[in-house]
Amino acid sequence: MAGSDAAFYLQQDNIYGVPIIHYNMEMAAQVKLAFELLQPDCVAVELAETMQLQLLHAASRLPDISVVCTYDPEHVPVYYMCEPCDGAFEGLRSALEKGLPAFCIDLDINNYPEMHEHVPDPYSIQRVGLEAYYKAYRHAVAGKGVSKSQTDQQRELYMARRLKELSLTYDKVLFIGGMYHVEDVLRLTTRDAFPPLNHVPRSVVEIGTLTEESCREVLAEPAFISLAYEESRHLLIESLQDNEHTPDHLTFTFPPDRQKLIFQLYKDASVLYTENTGCEFPGYNLRNMMKFVRNYSLLHDRLMPDLFQVLTAAKGCVDHNYAYEVWQLATSYPHLHNVDGLQTLKLSVEDVWGHSKILRFHMRETRRKGGMFRQRRKDRSNFRFKPPGPFSICSYPPEDVVVERFGDFLQKKGTQILSEEGGRTIPFTSSIEDGIDTRETIRHWHEHKLYVKARGKPPGGVGSVVIIFDPDKEDEQGQNEEKYTWKTTWLGEHSQESDMAFYATSMANNVVGPGISRCEYGGFMMSYPPRRMYDVWSDPDYTDCRTKAEVLLMAAVDYAVKPVVVYVAATPPRSALKSFAKRFGKKIVYIPIGQLSPVILARIRIFHVLDGHDKRDIADEYIF
Repeated sequence: MAGSDAAFYLQQDNIYGVPIIHYNMEMAAQVKLAFELLQPDCVAVELAETMQLQLLHAASRLPDISVVCTYDPEHVPVYYMCEPCDGAFEGLRSALEKGLPAFCIDLDINNYPEMHEHVPDPYSIQRVGLEAYYKAYRHAVAGKGVSKSQTDQQRELYMARRLKELSLTYDKVLFIGGMYHVEDVLRLTTRDAFPPLNHVPRSVVEIGTLTEESCREVLAEPAFISLAYEESRHLLIESLQDNEHTPDHLTFTFPPDRQKLIFQLYKDASVLYTENTGCEFPGYNLRNMMKFVRNYSLLHDRLMPDLFQVLTAAKGCVDHNYAYEVWQLATSYPHLHNVDGLQTLKLSVEDVWGHSKILRFHMRETRRKGGMFRQRRKDRSNFRFKPPGPFSICSYPPEDVVVERFGDFLQKKGTQILSEEGGRTIPFTSSIEDGIDTRETIRHWHEHKLYVKARGKPPGGVGSVVIIFDPDKEDEQGQNEEKYTWKTTWLGEHSQESDMAFYATSMANNVVGPGISRCEYGGFMMSYPPRRMYDVWSDPDYTDCRTKAEVLLMAAVDYAVKPVVVYVAATPPRSALKSFAKRFGKKIVYIPIGQLSPVILARIRIFHVLDGHDKRDIADEYIF
């Protein structure tokens, strides 16, 4: 074995072998580094010799994607993907760029079985290097003690014979082969004689390219990984051409770190998500997704997630709209130019790889009707929001239902928290109450008694609910740059609705339809029963409050007819406000907003205001 800090290879006389796993960015980068370090006279790769002309053509087209197609004896098509992040095609490509001879030296056979080896994640090469990775691979393979099949032995003998022929013609031969074969192939090159072996006959070998839709699906490495590799590879070539660096001493990371690429993908998608949906993207979404994909990968004995896991994390931690933006960015490949006019193939994952996982996006519709409404939504310049009076504006009923249901949920959650706080453990007498307390029973085992859980006395009920999305505080210079300038109080229209006071963005900021404005809550308070609340924002009792959030909380305490007030925010209320509530026999139950579903919070935070009840008949055409 030999190598350097940047590249690793095996050597047998004047033949240098780089062990790879196909279709992996980190492996392709190791081939490129070894090529630049060794500067070989020719390159040989573990690809079928009968398809050499088409495979070299495919390698010359990179970074454009190519597909080499042939047929098995049952006339079922067999496809070979040619993409940037494959070590074998990287070897052919590098040789062609330097004007060096390149050869495909593998024995062509039919129906070679698929091999699924339990090997370390190739991402570990980024940390430990190819040499340590290869040693771990060899140890894992040797530990199985499984002898190679006759087909594998024939392939290795054929490749060894071709390598020996090339070694007699060229001074330095670079061989790129699979980890399972490369060491045995190099060892077999020392033989003096080889048995005759013949390729299976191939009557048809074709080359084509992919449609844009197929390219999104069938690439072994997602498009965003291939694009990052292409950019990093271009920097490497420029750096080496300037003679400023060697493969051992680069000022940038080659290949790019896959973990950082996934994180950047999530960040870029969040910008598009905010633009296309109008929903905010809080920073904790990134933290949750990266933690999700880490755990998901570890469950499958991997260090880094595949594209399916990346998209699943986006769906689970944010929503389907965001996952769709991630998919669009992750699979967009702009290098499909097809300048030589090859046949364009529309292939599925099953056609190329034989298996797949289905991922569906259930998008929130931007409109329910097409036709003329599509053009009307594009041009908002003529839309106006001019209510004839302050008492004519109204809400959109489907959104009211969602908010009221969420308020009911918070009431139940607040009641549950207080019940659990008042719970206690008592010795068993005549009833097991809420179940046996195993911990306390074991702790008092010497008493030979069972202990049971007794739920606390239920509180009197929840009278008000306060949710603070953004406290909208003053900045450090004391200048209040208000984002939520609209402050108002709404009364419930019927007995099933609560009274509400809130602060939100201005009605004039985002007019989405005729007399329809899209707003965003900074915070709101709901109080039950309805039709009792005055305008809290002009009430002199709240002039000493420091923030809008405190105004809502004090009003919630004042208007609550039941002893519990639920307060949801990023930070708990000041102790002075808790004392204020206690003076009136009320209790504030604080729930951190991070404990609630970000999907539900994002849904209720956006609401629409109509400048008249007549707009409710057409509102569904403009609200999504």
